Amino acid sequence: MENAISSYAIENNVSFDDRQTKEITTRLYDDIKNKIELKKELNVSVGLFNYPVLMAADILLYNAKYIPVGEDQTQHLEFTRDIAERINNKFKFDEVFTIPDAVSKQHEFFGKDQGLRIKDLIDPTKKMSKSDESGRGVIFLGDTPAAAAKKIMSATTDDKAEIHFDKVNQPGISNLLEILSLLRGQPLAETIAEFEGQTRYGNFKQVVASEVEQFLTNFQQKLATVDDAAIIAKLEQSERDLSQTANATLLRAQQAVGLRPRS
Repeated sequence: MENAISSYAIENNVSFDDRQTKEITTRLYDDIKNKIELKKELNVSVGLFNYPVLMAADILLYNAKYIPVGEDQTQHLEFTRDIAERINNKFKFDEVFTIPDAVSKQHEFFGKDQGLRIKDLIDPTKKMSKSDESGRGVIFLGDTPAAAAKKIMSATTDDKAEIHFDKVNQPGISNLLEILSLLRGQPLAETIAEFEGQTRYGNFKQVVASEVEQFLTNFQQKLATVDDAAIIAKLEQSERDLSQTANATLLRAQQAVGLRPRS
């Protein structure tokens, strides 16, 4: 409820003619249009056009300074920062919203050089997505380790016959290098240096497949020991705690825009 109300308050202070609003919404529309063409359906919700503001409200309600986002979400983060700064300056009501740190600071905080965007294993020109109908290019956390390893071994590469990190000319190999780097928890540059110039794609894929297999084995073993009741209790407590923060932020926003009297 808090998210919907705060989103409404923000929407009335954001113009569709704003460059970032238009760019984000256009990209979202293109994504939806591609899915429509794929599924042969024509049912685009008007909520699509409000989505960038709703995402901003999700962040701003909770006074978040650091938000882990992928490469394709960095524009949303900058849009959120822009909205917070604009409303804070416009209404001059203390600090209505906490302004999240810039993208560069986010990456520094989370220990990454850039946002993450793992690509589809079969079509490495598009991002890996759970909505993929075949599932062949996606590693799911519920995949058996052997099935996931098989997907890595079947991943699309190229005919260059030599390993280089080149997202334009060798997107498949570059994607596997990034996946391996993440699973090992090591800088991408170190992973690239280890395999740069090697010519045996099969051997390289086997290394990646083994890491994926080991990761899923460990993850699924830990998941099997999870106490569902404890998780639900934690979620419920967190919801109560965060509702207090959200309500306080919402009150400031409503007072700032004139929906509630200022104390």
